Amino acid sequence: MAISKMLQGLSKTLKFYVRFTPSFTRIGYVARLLPFRPISGNFAGQRWLVSGASGGIGKAVALMAAGRGAQVFAVGRNLDALESLVSESVELAGTIHPVLCDLASVAAIDEMARHWNQSTEIDVLVNCVGILNRDYSSTHEGFETTYTTNLLGHFHLTETLAEIGCLSKGANIINVTSGGMFNVPLNLPMLDGNKKVYNGFGAYASHKRAQVALTDYWRDTYGQRGVQAYVVHPGWADTAGVRSSLPTFRKILKPILRNAAQAADTIIWLAASRPTAIADRVWFDRKQRSTHAYAHTRQPQTTVPLLIARLDEDRRRALAAKGPKIG
Repeated sequence: MAISKMLQGLSKTLKFYVRFTPSFTRIGYVARLLPFRPISGNFAGQRWLVSGASGGIGKAVALMAAGRGAQVFAVGRNLDALESLVSESVELAGTIHPVLCDLASVAAIDEMARHWNQSTEIDVLVNCVGILNRDYSSTHEGFETTYTTNLLGHFHLTETLAEIGCLSKGANIINVTSGGMFNVPLNLPMLDGNKKVYNGFGAYASHKRAQVALTDYWRDTYGQRGVQAYVVHPGWADTAGVRSSLPTFRKILKPILRNAAQAADTIIWLAASRPTAIADRVWFDRKQRSTHAYAHTRQPQTTVPLLIARLDEDRRRALAAKGPKIG
């Protein structure tokens, strides 16, 4: 029975990679002729806030936005990496300002967000930070680390900026998801699982699936302010996170993995072109595509209102002991 179950799991994994490797890697990026379709647009006068900007896709987004004239607030927890990012941007048309913040702490995110005021409204918010842990760990606020980093922190940052009036009229919210979401339906139990039942891959996939629901929620909630929300799948890129969390995956696919700039392409394109988005779609290689690859994910195990209620309650819990009250 155990061997049979193992073989079934292996078969499922192989089918997943056989199906998506040509599309999600550099092969798909080139086959869609994206290198030959330059993005037009100038971001001069825009203020961008990019989380997870100390490396990988977030760093590429920060540099590419600044290269088009944006004033970028680059958020991360590694000061040396942020300072290195600033040094790389000195000859760009725009500017990069390092913002040191522990993105696994709701209290730290809250403190950072409330430093903004209406004179420094954000025009483009990129919720990019994300991690996949194989082993369980928890934050000092009592939540599983990747849950706070991948989802709860994104929710609190975006909601707080909206609450204090720091999202400009016509602002863009861009959430960066992953192909892992194709494996799970919208659910609550795997978002913040306990140590006994923790599955890092299931948690990560669930966070990424929830990002789709959040995107639609924000588009509906803040659309009357002119705010547009997008969720982007960047493809499979050779980042530090992949190197540490998926070493075998990287070893096998390294020759065809996308680089960070290729992974950031659709994020920059969306901010430049600002197309109309529809519900339950993910942007991938500059087109809207289905968020479902398998029938079972079309049957959600929870509702969007319950997800929002859960996130609201958890951010209140995280701030209950210390820090500003919400509401």
